[in-house]
Formats: sequence, C-alpha cells, structure tokens
Amino acid sequence: MTPAAFLFLLAADVFPHARHGELNLKCTFCHSAAETKERASFPEWSRCKTCHLEKTEVKFPTRRTYRLPDFVFFSHTRHAAAKVECAGCHGEVKVQPMPEKKAVTSMAACVNCHREAKATIVCTACHELGQ
Repeated sequence: MTPAAFLFLLAADVFPHARHGELNLKCTFCHSAAETKERASFPEWSRCKTCHLEKTEVKFPTRRTYRLPDFVFFSHTRHAAAKVECAGCHGEVKVQPMPEKKAVTSMAACVNCHREAKATIVCTACHELGQ
C-alpha cells in the first residue's frame, strides 16, 4: 500500500484491518487496553512505529463500532478475564475491510449470552442503580 493510499484510508475514517490481518496480529497488539481497561482503546502511534518506521505520525480514525447507553457499563477487562474472545462480539475483524457491528447489544441479547456462559445476570453487574 502506498503512503498516499494509506493516508486516504485514514482520512476516509476507515482503518485497513484486513490489510493488517494478513500479519495475524493479536487484537491486543494494537488495542493494548482491551484486556486491562473498561474500553479497548485506539492504538498509540508509537505502536504503529514498530513496523511503519518510514511514516510520519497520522491521526487515526476513532469511529467507535459499538455505542451503549450511558446507564450500561461494559468492561472489556471482565470479559477478557472470562476468556470471551474478541471475535465473539466483533467478528473476524482481520478479514473485514472495516470493523462492523456483529453482536446485538440489546439487554435480552446480553442476558442470553450471560446465561449461556453461566455468567452473572445480577442487574448491578452492568447497571448502576439509581440513574
């Protein structure tokens, strides 16, 4: 991919996940907070410089795929600790030209997933009472 094409993709708010998927990197190589923080985070430029030595810093698209209501608290840390694979919610991002919403984020879908995984369905696990 030429530098101009790379910058066009970034400017178009699309990150070339499929192009990077060929490298078979773990999601956490770029999204380092996915197993340790509530949100997975977007990569820091210093991570990209690991491979892209010739490029100057560019602003990456930060369009989130999932948006939950303010009264819902989703923790990547807790799901990673429970061995929930990234692809369970995000699909096979390595082959997607652009990340797509794969999981339904309704309360019913989350409760069903928790029941299947024998995870808690206590309201306060995902909701702060009194909001």
